[in-house]
Amino acid sequence: MSNRTIAEALIKAQQFEDEDKIEQAYECYKYAHNIDKNDTEVIQKLATAAQMLDFDDEAINYWNLYMQLKPEDPLSYNQLLDLYYQKNNYEYYMTRAKLKVVEHRLPQAIDDYKKAISNTSDEQDILNARYLLAKTYEIINKPTQAIDEYLKILDHDKNEAVYISLANLYYTEDKDSALHLLQQAMKDYPDSITIKEFLSKIYLAKGDYAKAEEYAVNVLNKIKALLMQEKNEQAWALLENLTNKDKQDISYKALMAEYYYNVNNSDDALKWIDALEQQNPDSPLASQMRALVYEKSDNDFEAHFNWGKYYIKKNQYDLALDEYLKAYNMMPKNTDIIKELINLYSVLNDNYACAEFCEKLVAIEKDDVATLKRLVKFYEEQGYEDKVIEYLQALAEINTKDYSTFLKLAKHAESNRRIDDAIDFYQKYLKFAPSSDEKEEVKRKLDLLSTGEMVEDEGFLDKILKIFVKK
Repeated sequence: MSNRTIAEALIKAQQFEDEDKIEQAYECYKYAHNIDKNDTEVIQKLATAAQMLDFDDEAINYWNLYMQLKPEDPLSYNQLLDLYYQKNNYEYYMTRAKLKVVEHRLPQAIDDYKKAISNTSDEQDILNARYLLAKTYEIINKPTQAIDEYLKILDHDKNEAVYISLANLYYTEDKDSALHLLQQAMKDYPDSITIKEFLSKIYLAKGDYAKAEEYAVNVLNKIKALLMQEKNEQAWALLENLTNKDKQDISYKALMAEYYYNVNNSDDALKWIDALEQQNPDSPLASQMRALVYEKSDNDFEAHFNWGKYYIKKNQYDLALDEYLKAYNMMPKNTDIIKELINLYSVLNDNYACAEFCEKLVAIEKDDVATLKRLVKFYEEQGYEDKVIEYLQALAEINTKDYSTFLKLAKHAESNRRIDDAIDFYQKYLKFAPSSDEKEEVKRKLDLLSTGEMVEDEGFLDKILKIFVKK
């Protein structure tokens, strides 16, 4: 069969299978497999042929290879379950657990990993099952159980990956435990870059910047540790020699801003903070750094303003409101802070405070149509007619051809028995409004108002109502 391609080998194998010559077909599949060890179609056919020939050990090897190459495909798991059933309980439960992970049935997978552990006395098999069990506990957010499993593994095997997984679980809630664990890990893996970087991260979080510098391997982390110690010249020497790849890292701009903050160059610090914010606009970091720069330069308004933005991005609205109000009290005519307060009060569903600051805004920006319409809507809902008329008239002054505003003014004037005003506003509406059924209806109403008929009707209705009130 020398010099045949995979396709030719598969054709020949199929011919053998059609003639029930499975052993010859099997040899053809092995030949094809030797050409390309990662061809999953060939591996599947090879494993199936091995099963047909009762070559169970070989079938198991091929299905395991298929599983490695296509871990999301349940085919290999189901075939292996048949092969392991009543022959190898440990592998049966391990395979069933992995299948359930693929099927996103994680609680059931946990039960099977436990059964696998109870069906073997081989230490390495137990450690393998326990590691997958711990990982599954992590996925379903059961950190305490995951920690227990990882600790059991470390009792028998000082595994670097287990140290890292366990440290990650400790880090969020108990940095001291994570630190102690990684110090132990360093004794077993003194050259581990991953462990050293993790230690540097913890020391940074705990404020021990000298230790963070000592363990930092990544140049950006080392720069951070140096800047936190205000070793600015050493930090700058590293910043100047960063590779283009390092400069693409999300932390680079923050480090540049921090350096210029340290050396009291607020202008350049703010430029780098702006660049950082453009790169990641949803992060609160830029607002926090900007607030610190303004605090250092004694610009209290901008400091409070940016602390407010920082807390907004962290969804801490009460703290944001406190900062914004401090900024507003310093500069009550600043429209930027007024707009931020309007937005924040809207989020807090405080409509009265929102309207109060909308009024402050239009007192300064008199042509702010959107805010004027917002005030009209609010006061309509509250039933404050004088306020509604005031802001509708303000809108009419901005756009003297806005027929929809004239129509609203006319209706409000009419409902308040200001007939002359209503007639005037209806006439302005008719002057600018496009043709429509509504326009024809307004024309008819205007004719009645002009002749006094609608007014007389309303007067007659009032008389009837007074009679019922007397009774």
